[in-house]
Amino acid sequence: MQVQQIIQEVKRHMNGPVSETLTQHGFRYKVNYGVSVPELKNIARQYTGNHELALTLYEEDIRECKLIASMIDDPKKVTGEQIDDWAQSFNNHEIVEQVCSNLIWKAECALSRSIQWCLSDDEYLQKAGLIIAARNATSTNIKDSVFGPYLDVIDGFDQETFSQQKNSIEFALRQIAMRNPFFRDKVLELAQNFANSSEEHRAWVGSQILYNFADE
Repeated sequence: MQVQQIIQEVKRHMNGPVSETLTQHGFRYKVNYGVSVPELKNIARQYTGNHELALTLYEEDIRECKLIASMIDDPKKVTGEQIDDWAQSFNNHEIVEQVCSNLIWKAECALSRSIQWCLSDDEYLQKAGLIIAARNATSTNIKDSVFGPYLDVIDGFDQETFSQQKNSIEFALRQIAMRNPFFRDKVLELAQNFANSSEEHRAWVGSQILYNFADE
C-alpha cells in the first residue's frame, strides 16, 4: 500500500520536459517521471527511517522510487549485501550521486567497498567510491590511515578516469585536505603536480584544489 501511495504521489508531481532532459543527458531509467529532487525529499520526509519500505521501493524500476528509497532508509540497518545489490543498478551519474550521498556513505560497511570501487574499471563504481571517501573524510571517528591510500589511488588514475571523474576527484581531494594539516600538505603537494600536468583534466583538478586553499 505504501509503495503505491508513493508512486501516486510521485505521479502528481511528474514533469514531462524534465524527464526528457534527464534522458537526453544519459540518465537511463526504465520509468522516469521527471520529479525534482526537492519534491522527492518532501515526499520522502514522512517515511524516514523505514528500512523495509526502502528495500521494496528500490526494487521498483522507477527513478523516483529508487531515489526516495535512498532518502528514507536507515543507514544503521544497511548491510554489505544491500550495498552490493543496489550498486548493480548504478548506470548513470544521478543515481550514483543520490544513493551514495543520501545513504550509502553513512553505512558502516561502505568504506571497505569504497577503495575497491575506486580501483574498478566501472566508471559508476569509481564515482561511488570517491563520493563515499569524500563524505567520510572529515569524520574524526575514522583513523587517518584509512585515507592515505586514496591519494595513491587518485594519483594513479589514468587520463580517461580524470576526464570522467574530475569533479568527484576534486571533491574527494578537497575533503581529505580538510581532514587535518598533514593531509592538507599531502593533497596540496599532489595538486601542484597535477596542475603542472599536460593532461587537461588532471591539470584542472590540481588548479581547482590550489585555488580553493590559496588563502589558507
